Amino acid sequence: MSAWGFTSALLLLGSTLASAALPSEQAPAPPEIIITAHSLVFKNHENTAFFTGKVVMTKGGFIMHADQMIVYFAGEVSTAVPKKEGKPGGHPQAPPADLPMFGNRAVSLIDAIGNVVMQQGDKKAKSRKAVYHQRDEVLVLTGDPEAWEEGYRVTGTKMTMFLKEDRSVVEGSRVVINDTESKLR
Repeated sequence: MSAWGFTSALLLLGSTLASAALPSEQAPAPPEIIITAHSLVFKNHENTAFFTGKVVMTKGGFIMHADQMIVYFAGEVSTAVPKKEGKPGGHPQAPPADLPMFGNRAVSLIDAIGNVVMQQGDKKAKSRKAVYHQRDEVLVLTGDPEAWEEGYRVTGTKMTMFLKEDRSVVEGSRVVINDTESKLR
């Protein structure tokens, strides 16, 4: 991370799941998510973490920069409080086991806003807003989205990138093939 020149709050969202299955039957743990930013505000009862100032998220080989990011968690906060009749109160829902965990909550959605720039290998993209759906590994770009790789550039009104499948759907698309500008980016 220091290569990006960002020194500030660091949040490591890793998986710490335990399973009763035999090691050969265990599903591989999801890649950890690392987010760095100048500032972090964690709202426990709202199941959100709000990052501001030169935010960088990495997950494996995927890197996303933005002015701010909001991380939404799937699991609920434990609110088990005894009721007057001695019956237990509400119990939190169990978070999905296949998502990276933050305490007792799973990362569900990451909303990146402002000067969003992404890279995965040689593929790059930018937009004003990006919403990353953790479970399906789907990234939705809006606000003048643009994607490029050496030799071509794609623009549109909305881009939906299916990262697991290495495919994209672009609404209002314009493609420039043999684009000389893509080499300069």
